[in-house]
Amino acid sequence: MKNKAKGKRQKTEGAGRTTGERSGGHCRTRFTLLPFAFCLFPSTLVWAAHPFLTDDTGTQGAGNWQLELQAERGTLDRTANVGGVPVQQESRVTVFTPVLTYGVIENLDVALGLNRAKQRTTDNGVVVEDSNGTADSTVDIKWRFYESGALSLALKPSFLLPTGDENRGLGTGKASWGVSFIATYETKPWAFHGNVAYSDVRYQLPQDAADNRSDLWRVSAGAAWSVRDDLRLVGEAGARANQAKSDPYLPGGTGQFAMLGLIYSPTDKVDFDIGLRRRLNDAELDWTILVGATFRW
Repeated sequence: MKNKAKGKRQKTEGAGRTTGERSGGHCRTRFTLLPFAFCLFPSTLVWAAHPFLTDDTGTQGAGNWQLELQAERGTLDRTANVGGVPVQQESRVTVFTPVLTYGVIENLDVALGLNRAKQRTTDNGVVVEDSNGTADSTVDIKWRFYESGALSLALKPSFLLPTGDENRGLGTGKASWGVSFIATYETKPWAFHGNVAYSDVRYQLPQDAADNRSDLWRVSAGAAWSVRDDLRLVGEAGARANQAKSDPYLPGGTGQFAMLGLIYSPTDKVDFDIGLRRRLNDAELDWTILVGATFRW
């Protein structure tokens, strides 16, 4: 596989919900915005070619750089019985993620991802969560270790840096790690990608550790179809661990999702993308709007 970064970088998984605090008799839940990879982020600690959660095996090539600017806005509108009382919860989560990638050698990249997050949650119209700030950061290493014809394979270790404030629901408070196995098969005008990802997420706050799973996983597959040289139609589907152990608004142990989007490349150095991710079951956000831009030099 050529070192085209047309398959950009990988996304963070694991933005599940944490802290089931009580406030006025309502269950107050909040997102712990982990930058590794599932709910708004990928549920495992990994970043992919936006608007995908599913990463590809592409690397930048020795001495080349890539900057991705990714923005996502997720929405959750649910009613659940909390203590025998129906509570209507509305959440809006926005994440902005710049990711800088450097090609160390032809088949190995190192990437740094930063995250800025904002969340506002209301229960029956009353604001119970309103946080805005720097979330946790990630360092990823992608190694493409196998190439034969149209098939290529890669490994991607990822590390979570606790740069967010865990007391405000913006991070975990502890360093964590994850790893992804990536497969890509390219036969023009199609490209197919598959991932199996795992993360061991650790929490500083005892309440977060009690409310959330530490072992997170994701299995997903995606495809891109080149409509023309500068335009690709992309889509994916997958399943991943629900980070929250028992959230009445995100029930179930496994989330299922699907995404459709477009990537427009006016030159081989610039991409613009847009996508929409939808839930396939109740363990995911209702929908997430995805927009991004990628620059290579």
